[in-house]
Amino acid sequence: MDFDEYRGRYETAEKLAGAGDDRAALKVLAELGESTLPDLDRAQVWASAAAAHERLGETDAALAAFDRAAALEAPHRRFQALFRKADYLLRLGRQDECRDLFKSLLARPDATLAERNSMESRLKLLRRVSR
Repeated sequence: MDFDEYRGRYETAEKLAGAGDDRAALKVLAELGESTLPDLDRAQVWASAAAAHERLGETDAALAAFDRAAALEAPHRRFQALFRKADYLLRLGRQDECRDLFKSLLARPDATLAERNSMESRLKLLRRVSR
């Protein structure tokens, strides 16, 4: 698949989601996620699928999509999907899981200063929420 085809299909999924048809968007995203796109493009697709599952109230499917995205990012030492998963866990009220994930991400030597700052801010918020 070339870039123009990828971009067109991804934009189709975004338009479907924007129109409130997350089920149709998920179909397009799953096809892209199972394609031969590069890992990081597929990771972005699975993270978008996680967001669609979240909007549909499908917690387990959203977490599984975040995990698929994280598995694709891992060999490239990236962790955007895990960061987004931690934020999702926070929205779900699963503070302990969220805290553990942010702490593990904060310990990574490959995190940028901006990423570390974001994680520390969220951990600070979690400390306030748990009081």
